Amino acid sequence: MEIVFVLVAPAVPENVGAAARAIKTMGFDKLRVVASDAHRDKRARILAHGAGDVLAGIAAFDDLAAALADCSLAVATTARERAGKRSLYAPAELRGAIASKPQSLARVAVVFGCEESGLSNAQLTLCDMVSAIPLAQPYPSLNLSQAVMLYAYELSSLAAAAVEQAPDQGEWQALKSRVTALLTALQYRDRDKLWRWATERLPLLGDRDVRFAHLLLTRLQRALTDSNTANNITTTNDKEG
Repeated sequence: MEIVFVLVAPAVPENVGAAARAIKTMGFDKLRVVASDAHRDKRARILAHGAGDVLAGIAAFDDLAAALADCSLAVATTARERAGKRSLYAPAELRGAIASKPQSLARVAVVFGCEESGLSNAQLTLCDMVSAIPLAQPYPSLNLSQAVMLYAYELSSLAAAAVEQAPDQGEWQALKSRVTALLTALQYRDRDKLWRWATERLPLLGDRDVRFAHLLLTRLQRALTDSNTANNITTTNDKEG
């Protein structure tokens, strides 16, 4: 499992440099930037003191979808009031959800929005989970690099495990696809409560639960197929009679 930190449209070079320093301090080294050149600014290099390798290794993307294309699980970070109807998880709950799937997750992305407006609704929908930091006072809010530091600290216990595990990279992603396909076949849509409940609770499943969920879906699909086949045979016999 690998954990990457993704900054979407950061506008302040110092924040990118400080974020690079923060994640390196906590044992991580993968930083991605979306729709911004702020990491190339001299001010970013100054603030990244001691983490120049992380800054130099930043992968840049034009949009968030591209930045998440190779990630098994994506977590959006947001202010509590911007989450809408999505379930919110504190950083500690996020750590538990990730730690429970060492064999099912190949790469986890923790996504941060720009300093001014955070992540858009469209960007939030690209992520499997939404997380917020519990704050005693909402204002003054944390800046970008501070938020990155807090998440990196909370997830730091997973940094060593990230290079030790050899996950079954397709198992978790396949489960997401199968559940979505089943909900679609049952004519549910992403605005429906059942759809939101099912897809937002999936990231909480551990490795063993993921395997059992696959087994359950296989048996459900087999039963539905057998039922449809039997109905078709009965209908055909009725017509012939």
